[in-house]
Amino acid sequence: MSEPQHLALYESPMCSYCRKVRGFLEQIGEEVEGRDVMGDPENFDELIAATGRTTVPCLRIESTDGEVRWMHESADIIDWLRDYFAKA
Repeated sequence: MSEPQHLALYESPMCSYCRKVRGFLEQIGEEVEGRDVMGDPENFDELIAATGRTTVPCLRIESTDGEVRWMHESADIIDWLRDYFAKA
């Protein structure tokens, strides 16, 4: 996989794990596009189609070569984001 080009966080405002990831991003002063799965059915449908799961948070990582990777679990997402933004 080449370098990530675009990040999107599939999330719900009612999800404490999503707020944990958002809190981490605020703490390090970085921004990632949010895609609300409760407020926008298209986001929810895309999440299910791509991952087969309904759980959030889920980070969509699109690389410069067009490859897309999906990552669940707030702790894994935070670890990945920490490494990604440390390199930026």
